[in-house]
Amino acid sequence: MRDYYFFRWWVLRRPWHQPLGSERDDLDEKAIHVMAVSGKDVIACGRLHFNSRAEAQFRYMGVHKDMRGKGVGRAVLTRLEGEARKRGAHYCWFNAREGAVPFYEICGYSIFEPSYILYKVIPHWKMMKELRLKVFI
Repeated sequence: MRDYYFFRWWVLRRPWHQPLGSERDDLDEKAIHVMAVSGKDVIACGRLHFNSRAEAQFRYMGVHKDMRGKGVGRAVLTRLEGEARKRGAHYCWFNAREGAVPFYEICGYSIFEPSYILYKVIPHWKMMKELRLKVFI
């Protein structure tokens, strides 16, 4: 897990001069973590936690810049979605960095409202996807 957290910091916090340790939060201990590894190197990560029985939230999605566009991010996201479904989530949402919005739209997510601006330079959008089919009779 040390390598997982270091990767999370390296990809998601270090470029904005955030201190080591800023990649962690109070929900990490009860969250589900997924990482992709190539050899001994972590190349992607993501985390799932629940806000309620039906609501899953993903955070800390990151892919090494050299691995983007190769299906690694989609594999991590698919695994997180599967874990959320298995545990009974009806939908999942997250705050997506503006540059990642097209990727998430391809994966079936939709923007439902603007979010915050991280470090005063990175706009985020709240995105969501239904995980359970709605059946109407």
